[in-house]
Amino acid sequence: MSRMWLCAVSLAILCALSLPTFGQTFSRILFDTDMESDCDDAACLAMLHALADRGEIELLGTMISAKFPWSGPCADAINTYYGRPDLPIGVPKGKAGIQQGSKYAEQVAKQFPHDCPLYDDAPDATRLYRQLLAAQPDGSVTILTVGDLTNLRYLIESEADEISPLTGQQLVKKKVAHWVCMGSRYPADLDPGKWGNFKPDAESTVKAIEAWPTKITFTGGGKFAELISTGKRLKELPQDNPVRRVYELYFGGNVKDRHSADQIAVMVAARGTGHPWKLVTQGHNHIFPNGTHQWEVETDNPRHQYISALADGVDPQEVIDSFNELMLHQPK
Repeated sequence: MSRMWLCAVSLAILCALSLPTFGQTFSRILFDTDMESDCDDAACLAMLHALADRGEIELLGTMISAKFPWSGPCADAINTYYGRPDLPIGVPKGKAGIQQGSKYAEQVAKQFPHDCPLYDDAPDATRLYRQLLAAQPDGSVTILTVGDLTNLRYLIESEADEISPLTGQQLVKKKVAHWVCMGSRYPADLDPGKWGNFKPDAESTVKAIEAWPTKITFTGGGKFAELISTGKRLKELPQDNPVRRVYELYFGGNVKDRHSADQIAVMVAARGTGHPWKLVTQGHNHIFPNGTHQWEVETDNPRHQYISALADGVDPQEVIDSFNELMLHQPK
């Protein structure tokens, strides 16, 4: 057996051991969350930090899609707890955008260390998106949204500037490989009165999706996300964990299970659209002006696909366990 052959085998083993879980390609993720209305936003941010600690992803920034003053400080408190206090945070500064209020954001921001200012003094998300994207290799970024699409609408509409000679649409096409978008229920959500990420800022939803030039994977909520609910095991974490505290405040003192809508999107962004998901590729997501939507099979858009079910034969507990493993991760 030659020395050269042994070296080649050793190198192959080392390369295999360094690959991310399930063999997925390393992802650079820009995370966009409202961090106000629901508790699963905090859980999925904890998962992103766990994945970053494992070397599966690089977390480039945590954008805030809501105008609630304490959303940015709350996200920064979680980032700080997990050892990334300097992750960039931006907020939507234009006329579009909303705030729904929060059961937890202000309290968490006041109880845990952070240095992110309130909304009025926080950086402009559009400018920050442009700076972060311009600095990345071409075709290397995954954008993950689990809230309103206000920031992406402003990004796609942005003009060339001193940051980049490219318009927002050109910059996205050059730098973004994939947008994973949590929203809403599939194959359709036609009830304007039912809660969903597409509806609070419906105009931005329509404009962002319509103009987006790269692949979008929509992930569903509703019964699908309830099937793999998580959260109650956060009580196993220390009391000084901010994500545990988010769930306590959201449920009025007790840590309980909640749908895992945002966590599903995290796993798709980080580990891809294969196992354990059922991927639908034929058709397109038609968004109505009020933010309701319907998946239409007849007209295909090769950039649109969705996940709103587990693959045949997948045990939901398998997915729950994989979520819990990351949600219970403690910082280095």
